[in-house]
Amino acid sequence: MITSTRHPVVAAFRRLAEAPRHDTGGRILLDGYHLITEALAGGIDFDQVLVDLDPVDARRVSLAERLRAAGARVHAASPRVVQAAAQVDTSQGIVAIARRPAPGATAVLETVGLFLLVADQVQDPGNLGTMVRTALAAGATAMAITPGGVDPYNAKVLRATAGAIFRLPLVSMDAASLSGALAQRGVRMLVADARGSVDYREARVDRPVAIVVGNEARGPEPVWSAVGSTVRIPLLGPVESLNVAVAAALLMYEVARRGATPS
Repeated sequence: MITSTRHPVVAAFRRLAEAPRHDTGGRILLDGYHLITEALAGGIDFDQVLVDLDPVDARRVSLAERLRAAGARVHAASPRVVQAAAQVDTSQGIVAIARRPAPGATAVLETVGLFLLVADQVQDPGNLGTMVRTALAAGATAMAITPGGVDPYNAKVLRATAGAIFRLPLVSMDAASLSGALAQRGVRMLVADARGSVDYREARVDRPVAIVVGNEARGPEPVWSAVGSTVRIPLLGPVESLNVAVAAALLMYEVARRGATPS
């Protein structure tokens, strides 16, 4: 039982929480029962776990046993110690260090009936996390993230995904390479643009299709409009644009509603 917040294991959690992305050793921090359960179900490898093994919470005790069986080093700890290692204000009694998933293979772009969401340099963790979660809910087959945006395994992004990030194939490619690869494969690209040439309700959305949304301030890179169709979501009130996560949700559910999958 670890009872000191100065224990080396606790120090390892704190160092990882404070480390810049390039210095994490390919590891990520996961807080809470649901996020850890989703990561385990998604085949993520775990390194170390700190858990309050209060027998009153049988669910948490069972999860700790499953993590140990999967090869993680599970350390029983006092509630104060678990809280000290957590990244949230109120810990759920379990925190873990896991291996950062490797980027998805570009082979997912070959999927029959591809339904891809592209987040081009999206900066806000809440926006990106919400898009990951919505993509999974709307039936997207994969998601692509271009460099220059927020880290998809940032703690705030992870919490916003509610674990969906571990169940959706994730590809990382720069905009030029990705748009070229999609064009080569005959994938229809619908690029969200407030000044787009086509109302999104009238655009062709049959699959394979990619929905492209861009940076909150600048929108998608110009390379996308050169190879795809710009689509607009009508703004009926006096606003300049929609939140990028809201726009992505509307477009994805339009694909889900109308988009036919080729046989």
